[in-house]
Amino acid sequence: MQLSLLGSLILLAILSVILLWQASYAEDVTFVIPGSKDPSLGQFFDPELQIIEKGQAIVFVNPDTEPHHLVIKSNADGQQVFDTGELKSNEFVSYNFSDYGNYTIESTTYPHMKGNIIVTEDIATFSKSLKVQNIDVQLSRSPANPQINQETHFKLTFIDRNTGRNHPHIDYDVKFQNSEGELLNVTGGHTVDGAEYWNYTFNEQDVLTPIVEVLGVDFLPIEKQTVEFDTVVTPEFSAVAIAVIMA
Repeated sequence: MQLSLLGSLILLAILSVILLWQASYAEDVTFVIPGSKDPSLGQFFDPELQIIEKGQAIVFVNPDTEPHHLVIKSNADGQQVFDTGELKSNEFVSYNFSDYGNYTIESTTYPHMKGNIIVTEDIATFSKSLKVQNIDVQLSRSPANPQINQETHFKLTFIDRNTGRNHPHIDYDVKFQNSEGELLNVTGGHTVDGAEYWNYTFNEQDVLTPIVEVLGVDFLPIEKQTVEFDTVVTPEFSAVAIAVIMA
């Protein structure tokens, strides 16, 4: 979660949740955004979309001052697969997704509140270590092999190697280095809960190397540490274009 407009809004609320959550291991987390009972807010969950592999769990956290009651439904048949019960302020609950598919997060109290979950095997995850800081930097993308002009979902997680939990409060930058050595700025900022999400569309054939620069830990600046991940190779033609050519 980045200290953007949304991040600054929920910073104080999330800090108390993180303190309560210290006994649990690193998992994917979906936060209710404080003030979500107001339809004009626009976004009601952070992240709006979670993409996980089969067997992974998601922790649903309510840092709002208002209680929230959420249900998870399968998009395939509309059947409810999980009920969080009422989550009071700073309460959380975890659910393990054992089946592939698309799911919708809904509020039983506020019908406008919706979020999305995709459980898929089309994910590639890579991990690198910051040995000086004893932190693992994990980068995931879905789809695993992006096509040209296909939206790709990325997740960046910082994990404390001593505890196996997300390491909060990291200052970072993310860049892609193309085949000509040019650096493309992608995203960056301060993560409150140790996880960040963004979407990126590759618009041309290329070989790109994701680079993560860590600039600060626990509100303290550090000498920049850089990790490079396995390259992303976008093909000459998208899957749709190939299908048209082959027809």
